[in-house]
Parts: sequence; C-alpha cells; structure tokens
Amino acid sequence: MDKKCSICGGNLTEFGNKDIKNGVVCRYCVKKASPWLSDEDYLRRDVKAFKKHLEYREKNQQIVDSFEPERTIEGKYSLYLDRDHGEFVISKRKDYKKDNADVLKYKDLKELTIFEEKDETGNYNLLMDIQLKNKEIDNVCFRVNEFPGLERESKEYKAALDKAYEYLNGFNEEDGIYFVEV
Repeated sequence: MDKKCSICGGNLTEFGNKDIKNGVVCRYCVKKASPWLSDEDYLRRDVKAFKKHLEYREKNQQIVDSFEPERTIEGKYSLYLDRDHGEFVISKRKDYKKDNADVLKYKDLKELTIFEEKDETGNYNLLMDIQLKNKEIDNVCFRVNEFPGLERESKEYKAALDKAYEYLNGFNEEDGIYFVEV
C-alpha cells in the first residue's frame, strides 16, 4: 500500500482508514477523532473540515480535563452531567478524561429518542439517540443494553428500558428538549 493519509501524510494501513470527501484518513488520525462520527460524517468532511475537527478534539481535551460532573448515571455508556456549567459527557469508558470524551452542551440538545431495533435473531436492542445542534457532532447514538439481542419480555429488556429512561430523565424538560419515547 503506497497511499498516504490526507491529514498527516503517514502511511495508510490495511484496516482502520476512513474515506473523506476528498481523501483518506489513516487509522491514527481516526483514533483522534470523536468516536461519535459515523461513516457518513466522515464522507461529508473534506481535508480542511477534518483538520478543523481534529483541532476541536485538541481543544476538547483541555475542556474534558477540567470537566467535573455533579451527577453520573452509569451503564454500558455512562452519562456525566454538569448542570451548573450546562455540559454533559457520554462515555463507554469510566475514565472519560483519558478517553477525551466529547464535552457537549445542554444548549445544543435538540431531540432525545429511545427506540428499539430488531436484530437478525428476532431479538431487540434498546438505543438512545441524541440529536444535537453542534458543528462537530450532530448525533450521538448508542446501545443501552449491556449485551445484544434481548427478548422483549425478559428482565434484561426491562432493566435496559429503565436505564434508557434514567438517561432520558437526566436531562429535564426545563432544558426545552423534545423527548421521544419508544
């Protein structure tokens, strides 16, 4: 492989690269990007926009280092809330600072949705979708249930649904957010 990364100029590897509008991003630059970017998000960005995203991520590291939540809702993904500063973090890892988890603003919340998705086995996953008015991240979507493929009548499904509502209730209606339920 003799192609180079459009961002850093490094060699591309066989796996982990992402296509962008006018180039390719190596797996090392992808690791620096927000984990909430979808393949479509990459394809919408050109080299200049992706470099700007990486600048945002560098600034985010400084912000996340000083982020101190007043409330934490733990789960497969943990929700860290700082209502005093109008910020929140969603992270799969407990060490959200080391993870450089995106510090998002309450004012950017647009819509929160809990929905289920049927998998290939006929079982279900509960997902939380958070729509944002943010220049760098417009959507955060994650599976709430710890293990994939739950039967609707199982206690695990009920526990996942309870957790989804706990996340949802972490944000309250005072924030002017539109809630959509399953």
